[in-house]
Amino acid sequence: MSGNPELKTLLDGFEPYLKSRDRSAHSIRAYLSDVRLFVAWFLDPPSKLFSPADVTEYDVQDWRDEMEKNRKPATINRRLAALSTFFEWARDEGIVKQDPAQYVHGIQQDTIAPKGLSKQEVRRILRQAKLNGTLRDLALLEFLAATGLRAAEVSALRYGDLEIGDRSGWVTVRSGKGRKRRRVPVNVRARAVLGEYLATRGELKNDAPLFLSRLSEAMTPYAVWYTVKKYADMAEVENVSPHSFRHTVATRLVRDPEVDLVTAATYLGHSRLDTTARYSKPSEEDLEKAAEKL
Repeated sequence: MSGNPELKTLLDGFEPYLKSRDRSAHSIRAYLSDVRLFVAWFLDPPSKLFSPADVTEYDVQDWRDEMEKNRKPATINRRLAALSTFFEWARDEGIVKQDPAQYVHGIQQDTIAPKGLSKQEVRRILRQAKLNGTLRDLALLEFLAATGLRAAEVSALRYGDLEIGDRSGWVTVRSGKGRKRRRVPVNVRARAVLGEYLATRGELKNDAPLFLSRLSEAMTPYAVWYTVKKYADMAEVENVSPHSFRHTVATRLVRDPEVDLVTAATYLGHSRLDTTARYSKPSEEDLEKAAEKL
């Protein structure tokens, strides 16, 4: 849609609106992409410039029905949410009178928990890092397995955010999703390996990145993802990302009878309890295991 100057102007105005609502960089890119996809569908064939005022609820419903043929419910619902947010902005700007997407319902999703890793899979990944990786890589993986932080949160951490003692350890997440700040405990194993790694770096200032890249800069979220993927591949564990560790931590927290839901939500940085509660649902793996017992 680069040939549609009207759309570019609209998206240039929509992007700051998303930033003002504390959307993450990833969410902003996804929302902008979703709006472009709708416009490409709406202007097929692309014979005119895009005008938001031309869009009706019937068009949005047709788009939803078209996506339902080959897209997952989560994808469809996210795209509808992105389009509705776009029209909310357009309404506030006086570009349209109402949001045509508000009348179009999303698709009911099965309440299945996100897939985490088994204890054996986590150990296999950590083992590969210990045998074939650097001390930084092992410390990073132990840290992810202990805290369940997002890749972007890990990338933003500084040495001053870490408090390591003989009996306890904490990390302060200052750049959580929605700019929320929280403190997360670090278990004894992660503290030990992290301490070994930091000892190799000599005296550190508080603003020094917690995890360094090969260029002596803060690891990027992509570098965190690449490191996880590297050792997961070595361990022959499929479909693993930093979020897999987060799902694993979340599942163990929520299913622990001694941890209440509010504590788990605070640990994970969730603003809504229903986001945390979904980890109490069975995963696809749980259902498969149940089927094998029949």
